[in-house]
Amino acid sequence: MARFPHLEIQQVIEGRFKSKKGGGGEKERDPITLANLKNRVNHGQTLTANVNALTDYWATNAKARKEQNLPALPDPDVIPVFLQVDTEEFDTESLLSFGIEIIAEEENGFIIGASSDNFSSLKSKIDKFIKQEGLFKNKAAQLWQINDGVQWRVQEILSDGLREKWDQIDDNVQYIVDLGIACYKRISKQPEKKDDISEERHQRSLQRWQEKKERIEIEREDLEIKRQDQFEELVRGYGGEFLSSYVSFDDSFSCRIKISGKGLKDIVLNYQYLFEVTEYDELAISNSSTDQLENFDPELVAPPSGAPKVCIIDSGIQEEHRLIAPAIDASTSRSFIEGDVSKADISTSGGHGTRVAGAVLYPTSIPRNGRHQLHCFIQNARVLVQAGGNVSLPDYLYPPELMEDIVNHFDGTRIFNLSINSYSPCKLTHMSQWASSIDKLMYENDVLFILSAGNISLLSGSPLRPGIREHIQAGRQYPNYLIDQDSSRIANPAQSCFALTVGSVCIVKFDDGLKESFGAKDDPSPFSRTGLGLWDMIKPDVVEYGGDFAKEKNANPNITNESSISPELVKSTYNGGNGIGKDSVGTSYAAPKVAHIVAHLQRLFPEESSNLYRALVVQSARLPGQMFLNPTLNSIRHYGYGIPDLHRAVENSEKRITLIASGEVSAKQANLYSIKVPTQLNRPGQDYDILIEVTLSFVARPRRTRRRTNSYLSTWLDWESSKLGENYDHFASRILKDMDEPEERPDDQNSIKWVIRERKDWSKINGVKRQDSSLQKAWCVMKSYDLPNAFSLAVIGHKGWESDLSEQVPYSIAVSFEALSGNNINVYEMIRVENQIELPVEAEAGIEVRV
Repeated sequence: MARFPHLEIQQVIEGRFKSKKGGGGEKERDPITLANLKNRVNHGQTLTANVNALTDYWATNAKARKEQNLPALPDPDVIPVFLQVDTEEFDTESLLSFGIEIIAEEENGFIIGASSDNFSSLKSKIDKFIKQEGLFKNKAAQLWQINDGVQWRVQEILSDGLREKWDQIDDNVQYIVDLGIACYKRISKQPEKKDDISEERHQRSLQRWQEKKERIEIEREDLEIKRQDQFEELVRGYGGEFLSSYVSFDDSFSCRIKISGKGLKDIVLNYQYLFEVTEYDELAISNSSTDQLENFDPELVAPPSGAPKVCIIDSGIQEEHRLIAPAIDASTSRSFIEGDVSKADISTSGGHGTRVAGAVLYPTSIPRNGRHQLHCFIQNARVLVQAGGNVSLPDYLYPPELMEDIVNHFDGTRIFNLSINSYSPCKLTHMSQWASSIDKLMYENDVLFILSAGNISLLSGSPLRPGIREHIQAGRQYPNYLIDQDSSRIANPAQSCFALTVGSVCIVKFDDGLKESFGAKDDPSPFSRTGLGLWDMIKPDVVEYGGDFAKEKNANPNITNESSISPELVKSTYNGGNGIGKDSVGTSYAAPKVAHIVAHLQRLFPEESSNLYRALVVQSARLPGQMFLNPTLNSIRHYGYGIPDLHRAVENSEKRITLIASGEVSAKQANLYSIKVPTQLNRPGQDYDILIEVTLSFVARPRRTRRRTNSYLSTWLDWESSKLGENYDHFASRILKDMDEPEERPDDQNSIKWVIRERKDWSKINGVKRQDSSLQKAWCVMKSYDLPNAFSLAVIGHKGWESDLSEQVPYSIAVSFEALSGNNINVYEMIRVENQIELPVEAEAGIEVRV
């Protein structure tokens, strides 16, 4: 137990929001919607003409398919449609009343849909709009356009790489692709209790709604089975092969198939329920080939029984390596490669999985001698193969299905390190199949994935994803190309909403007169991919020391590895060598250093959720230097929340106290906490700089066909703090009103000026806001005499796509107070005593954490 352990925040109250009576002011309407209202006839006729053209096209297409003897489309009367709506006024879910099933939500208000009634409902709505009839006579004004062709499918459904080569798709060549297929049934909103309705009547309404919900859920399962059977028949009609099982989400399912170019074209252009096609993507890992020649002989002590386990999903591990063997959990090791049971590291030149495993055990340096206690077990999940000089994921290992298999096999393991990424930057419309599967597993199993952000290669040979040499040759200098180029964006699956994504920073400055490093200590590594992530999420979450390259001082420099600027790593010894090297760099080796911290957290808090581990890692992180107090958007894009610190994550000091809480909250509910501030800390005359940090971490159920964080998640959370001079009762009253729109909360001079706030234009960092992410950290520095008598917090639940308002979402929150000035101030003891929090017996005895 740490001498200064984290202490529990006392929860004061939980309660539901009370909706405001009456309506607010009417929102300003979009000029396009206003123009459509003024020109009803023209707009209505344009929409009708496009619908008729689309109907004629599909009638002709159906006839041609029959004449060409092509495999039958499932539900041949269902017509796909691509339309655009007013995102401010139009409720996407209301498209059902237009007779249109929502297949997927795209950018800028565009919707992929499917009509099952030959557009009769849609035409009726348009006709009433023209004639100004009915309660919803103005609704079609918010329906901005309907596409009357099919070429939009190539632009919207295909991945960037597949779209680039679409015109060269050969009918007779076999292609491996991953597909996302919609399967969604809308459930009406749960009835809420109103003042004029008796409790008995409300309970009857709830019962009817629950019964209807259960029926619709069964219907959705039946629909999914039906669509899977129909899709299999379509694929088999082209002689296609399924390389995976189906992976299901609440609104869709996905799979990997191998099919001819002819079949692929037909599915892309004609299959009604398709919203995503991604070509099998190559993977990127780091590697190199030299040794650091020196002797070492430490006495390594195996982890104690019950120690945390970290699963390395990679190229295998040299399990008998003398630096790793004492920590290997050999009984669970598994190769997921068909026909190859070897768990050995197949990556040549020192191994990749072996290096990653070593970085979990030895994040800063490898012991040369003396006794060293290992703190966690290492588990080996080999998923990569060596083929043609490259290390890759076999095409029959479909990542979403593979992630499920790994979590199921390593049952009881809670920490998974994945230092594998695709070469290409992640897409920004929908969460990928791989990333979504990780999010789903984290929610369902309370596990934590630590992911590398991905590397920019030295030389790629692809104009879509230029390497570092190509950037320099094109005149794009470090570090600008990391921010300015879309190709430098974090790589799949690093955009995962819930995983801890880790970027890389430089270790030290290097300059020998002929060559110099790209950066100095704590600068972004020249290969480290950047954020933001999907829907302006803060990604990467944190960064660690993954190294740097050296370049010659000339116009067209050679770029090399140098030992002084590379992390020290364990290396495989299959081909000789002494098992240590400082010759390889990458975000691959930054991620396991964070896994090292998480393993310590699990050791200290074995019964706590992964949410707490995530929260404490981010709570411990700091942006380097002056960026911490004066960050920019580019700071966040490079570093996320900064460089984590093991000691801040697991313990405190006399000058710092961290209070933690975990719980559950549902939509339209708030859990409130209050921390008393001692008078000896905030009394007039005290002039200390006090750093306050708050981090919220939560997980919820994801769905794939929608975009934006609040549509991707079933329920989403945010936090709100009390204002300066605001007592707890006033804070509680203010919070327990209708708080569904964080951006509409009032701001005034008494609001605490957190670095990252509820609105992008309120934050010091213009361009990010807290509630876009599932990890929400903010911090500020205040004078001690400005501290309130009580610091109150609320964790607030908001409705996402889930209709059931009783669904509980798990979360953890951490609050820290730290004195940045003043030599004789014991913040830890002051706040502990004021809040009457008892220390654990072990802490009182002064037993220290050894890390």
